[in-house]
Amino acid sequence: MKEGVKVPCTPIDCEPRKTGSKARAIVHYKLNAEHWDYREETGNNYERDCVIELSENDCWNNHKIEGQIKGMRSPEMLKKEKCFSFTLEVKNINYALNAPGAFVLFFVDVENEVVCYLPIQDYFIANKTFFDKLETRQEKIGVHIPIDNILSDDDFDLQEIAKSAYVDGPSRNLRKYDLTR
Repeated sequence: MKEGVKVPCTPIDCEPRKTGSKARAIVHYKLNAEHWDYREETGNNYERDCVIELSENDCWNNHKIEGQIKGMRSPEMLKKEKCFSFTLEVKNINYALNAPGAFVLFFVDVENEVVCYLPIQDYFIANKTFFDKLETRQEKIGVHIPIDNILSDDDFDLQEIAKSAYVDGPSRNLRKYDLTR
């Protein structure tokens, strides 16, 4: 080898991989292990990064949430709306809306180790006009993740989401059912 010739290292690491790995670790760490079991998705990735399952009174009742984890370094908050804005691919939204159980986007500020979540089906049920965007040629849709939806030990709302089922998605007919009633 000639002196001064640099041999490229393979493979080369990148910031998106580092941010994604850190985001997944933060979500796992922030879940209350007293009642959540975290399972990282393996195999082919269809935009589902994890499944978390809820234990109630030390019993497993098949109440689960499928999750997609997206991390950012120092994301900007929309102060007026008190939320983070994030763009999702339409194909991934359709995948989430077709899930019979809850599908949640976990949005991670990796610098501050804060996890906010957005239940995708509930978001579209509350914002029916977003279904129109799914039928256009748009490839991406911006969603707003409320800063009040913070993953913490006090996660009653997330537990309720895990006890939900959804039918007739992805369409305006999407409906939510409480599995405990």
